[in-house]
Amino acid sequence: MENPGDKDSTQSNITETEEKKRDPISQFFLDMKDDIESFSEKSGDFFLNIKQDMKKDWEDIKTSWNDMKKSIKEKDPKYKRFKKLYSKLKKMESELTEIKEDTKEIKLDISQVSFMIEHLMENISDIEGYMKKNLGSDWKIIKNSWQRCKEGEISKGEFVKIGLSKIGKKFAGIFLRV
Repeated sequence: MENPGDKDSTQSNITETEEKKRDPISQFFLDMKDDIESFSEKSGDFFLNIKQDMKKDWEDIKTSWNDMKKSIKEKDPKYKRFKKLYSKLKKMESELTEIKEDTKEIKLDISQVSFMIEHLMENISDIEGYMKKNLGSDWKIIKNSWQRCKEGEISKGEFVKIGLSKIGKKFAGIFLRV
């Protein structure tokens, strides 16, 4: 008959032979799994403390990292050129705003000047001959606009504005010295 102690010894022998028969890779992963489980049990508090410290110091780390990036960026020659260009663009923007305001004032002045010239033109009987005589070769520049004005396509005020914009002071001068 069989001895009950022999059953236990045969089962332990079978388990030992199964462990020996396993390939080394699966044995490695089994050992690794056991090691990780024991490590996580023993070091749980350690990682919790690190996590809490990281939460506390995260803002300091971000700030120092951003400061480091900023100092590196400021030393870069491309960044310096960009900074100079940016400041010049800002300066140009303010100057353009001033020019825009001045242009609005000039347009208002042109409207007033064109109004005066329009009234002075009414006092001249042969306005076309007068303009040909006093403008010389510049007459060719506004000849088509004058034709449109005579045909009624544009008003005298618009014609005067065209004359002022294309010829300028010379156009205004022939009427204002009268």
